[in-house]
Amino acid sequence: MHFHKNFCWTPLSVFVFLLFSFASPCQAQKLKPVDFGIKSKKALGLYLEGKMLGQRREHRRAIEAFESALELEPNFSHAHHQLGVSAYFMGLYTLANHHLEQAYQLDPEENGGYYLAETYFRLMEYEQAISQYEKFLIVGTANRKIQKTAQVNLRKAKFAVQHLQDSIQFVPQNLGPAVNSAGDDYLPYMPADESLLLFTSRRAGSTGGYNSGLRDYGEDFFVSEWKKDAWLPAKNLGAPVNTERNEGAASLSQDGRLLLFTICNHPEGLGRCDIFFSTKKGDKWTEARNIGEAINSPAWESQPFLSHDGQTLYFVSDRKGGKGGRDIWFSELSGGHWSTAKNLTGPVNTSGNEGAPYLHADGISFYFASDAHPGFGAMDLFVCYQSDSGWTEPKNLGYPLNTVNEEANIFINTKGNKGFINSTRPGGLGKSDIYSFDLDERIRPQIATFLRGITRDSLTQEPLRSKVTLVDLESGDTLRTQFSDALNGEFLMSLPLDRSYAALVETPGYLFASKHFFLKGLEEDTYFDLIIDLLPIKEGAQVVLNNVFFDTGKWDLKSESYTELDVLWKYLTQNPQLKIELQGHTDDVGADADNLTLSQRRADAVKTYLIEKGIPKERLLAKGYGESQPIVDNNSDESRAINRRTEFKILEGVGDED
Repeated sequence: MHFHKNFCWTPLSVFVFLLFSFASPCQAQKLKPVDFGIKSKKALGLYLEGKMLGQRREHRRAIEAFESALELEPNFSHAHHQLGVSAYFMGLYTLANHHLEQAYQLDPEENGGYYLAETYFRLMEYEQAISQYEKFLIVGTANRKIQKTAQVNLRKAKFAVQHLQDSIQFVPQNLGPAVNSAGDDYLPYMPADESLLLFTSRRAGSTGGYNSGLRDYGEDFFVSEWKKDAWLPAKNLGAPVNTERNEGAASLSQDGRLLLFTICNHPEGLGRCDIFFSTKKGDKWTEARNIGEAINSPAWESQPFLSHDGQTLYFVSDRKGGKGGRDIWFSELSGGHWSTAKNLTGPVNTSGNEGAPYLHADGISFYFASDAHPGFGAMDLFVCYQSDSGWTEPKNLGYPLNTVNEEANIFINTKGNKGFINSTRPGGLGKSDIYSFDLDERIRPQIATFLRGITRDSLTQEPLRSKVTLVDLESGDTLRTQFSDALNGEFLMSLPLDRSYAALVETPGYLFASKHFFLKGLEEDTYFDLIIDLLPIKEGAQVVLNNVFFDTGKWDLKSESYTELDVLWKYLTQNPQLKIELQGHTDDVGADADNLTLSQRRADAVKTYLIEKGIPKERLLAKGYGESQPIVDNNSDESRAINRRTEFKILEGVGDED
């Protein structure tokens, strides 16, 4: 490959040639063509010019000089080698490898080693790379950085040889012109219901406009909505989030109402780049605010990710105290405040660089990028899993998702079956495009789904700001806590499948409401849309306790009932003037008298539980109604399950003084 067929003498080449021609006898002795195994003084002059250009990082011009030298001396091994090095630094790995191989064949003792190994590695010729890395490391070098890179890439090449054939399914699909542009589009992110795609972009129409110094547009956030099985044209997120500065590396909370992102060199920043946040109220975003010194430092912080329960913030920093260059750190939310950030323990962080942390909605599958764990190239994507004993050893996501190039981030949808990446692969619409792909079964997280709804006043239908709590009924653990939007009452949260949940909804001045979700053995596409009407506190109002359970024909409370009964206990404690009736109801299976007795004993069991928790018995009336008050006709198993229920009813105390 030639950049110019005919080499022209430049002032620099003339200077080098004259320097060689008129050097002192001692200097000339060092610069004789014969010492390089050639005859042409002109070729040597061109070679020396190329070396000077390479040292000044003018590699394109250096290649031109070396090519001209090789036209005069085709077997000039030093010129082949230096041309290969310059081509390597330009990312022209095929050209670099060709000339480095030529140099090695002409003089194997002088021209083997690091750069030849690197080009084999970049071209995914891993066997040859291993051989050259090993030869280079035997000889050694004073450059510790190169030595370390060779050691890391040797391990990667050996890993690649073992795992290249065990490829995964990976067929990326470009998201098309509605999302991608002629510029860079990258770092995709979605809320739990996949209703929109948020991403960073450098394109015409950015708030900061074109930056002549960077020769590119500024970074802004863009959003595309999913409607009728297609992505709508992406729109700039706009002020106040997007500004004339660069905004990038964002993540959304699961309900899409908290945006965490990075701003560099901000007047309110604590370091080079800081993490900021903005909240959405209705359809409006608030001004960006620095998340604070518990997380940000005088160093570089970026790539935030908020866990699906909203309690842990993962991010990347190069601050002191880490294991390597850039590590993954985390901070936990407690009492409305973020704890001082800690380095992520376990096998994730290395002496290299880690980035793009992402914990899936299943709560255990942790995806991230690393340039030091065994992989196929510069930076690969990995997954590890959270267990009782900590994080498992990271697993490479596999070829061809990972390649010899840099794979730096991944987003996986809530259902866990589809991934999103950005890539500069050929055939795109711009510099970097966003792609989706079906996730190979071997690297999928556990299946999750989402719960979406609106909380409102049952009488006026006005939206309410309510606390929505999701509890695992088997473990009793609170998995999600979220407040619905005060302006529209909307909430959205993810939840793993194959569990049973109680959803508890509370608003001051209203009776609490509950829902039960049995999510075992359901299909991947299962999700829930709810309208939750809350009753104002008034005499005669009554609520079904949807998460109070008994075995068939029995009245002993099952342990899964304690979660909702504890909410009722808290509610009665906070409203000590209230007196309630606890009601037991059955379906129509069995004798009327037996059903009446069963329902009474079940109501008594709930009363006993509350008394043992400290509620005075005078405030509680237990009554069984048997099958006399069905909600729906008893014409199916599903209907009968609805009629088998426990309720409470406000008898008196509304408006009384505490």
